[in-house]
Amino acid sequence: MARATVVERGEYFLKAVVEGVPPSLVNSLRRVIISELPVMAIDNVVVVNNTSVMYDEMLAHRLGLIPLTTPLQSLPPYEDCVSGLADPSECSTRLTLQVTAEGDTTIYSGDLASDRPDVVPVYKDIPIVKLVKGQSIVLEAYAKLGVAKDHAKWQAATASYYYYPKVVVKSENCREMCKEICRQLENPIECSFNKAWTCKDLCKEGLEVTWDKNKYVFWVESFGNYDVNTALREAFRILKRKFAVFAEELFRRASSRQSLNID
Repeated sequence: MARATVVERGEYFLKAVVEGVPPSLVNSLRRVIISELPVMAIDNVVVVNNTSVMYDEMLAHRLGLIPLTTPLQSLPPYEDCVSGLADPSECSTRLTLQVTAEGDTTIYSGDLASDRPDVVPVYKDIPIVKLVKGQSIVLEAYAKLGVAKDHAKWQAATASYYYYPKVVVKSENCREMCKEICRQLENPIECSFNKAWTCKDLCKEGLEVTWDKNKYVFWVESFGNYDVNTALREAFRILKRKFAVFAEELFRRASSRQSLNID
């Protein structure tokens, strides 16, 4: 029976022990999290005036990599934005930057003003460019909903997993030899599978390391665009939709094959 036990949780981080499912399913969830979660990111920049030392292209590149808060609950589904079912204005927003330096000044992500109060830079202290007295920047930046498989600026989170290790200490000397690698050899949360095998290389026959075939330690960390609970809910929604499309296509092909056999 499939089961997940949370061992560590925060607003933007979660670690859990997952068991009873094949690795292909766990890896599918991981791949969706790192490449298909939709987030807002700046995609187009209109530079009205730029007298800083930074080229327009580099300025636009830096703006694109600033993570933005993404209220998924008040945005259309990403697939509707791509297909045109949703109004493009609902899938995007405008941010502006207008500043003239009165002295040596650093422009930060928090200086961007957004048309939507719920789509703003996640971190206000990301440096964009330094200005000296008299230099100015005036621009409009347009953010839209996107996914990381199109560009890294739309990556919402990272995720990974490793096999749940089973460690048997046969020689107590191993604990001293491995204390810098694993403080608790039998604790799979602190002593990952790779760390356990590193210890085995030191201990040789004094340590036995195996793993549970369908049990893993899975973790996910959000970059702050939204919390980890939202990230997981969206990931499962995407997976469910993919499974539905796959099952529908299988049924269509099977029906088509039966019709050919009848004819």
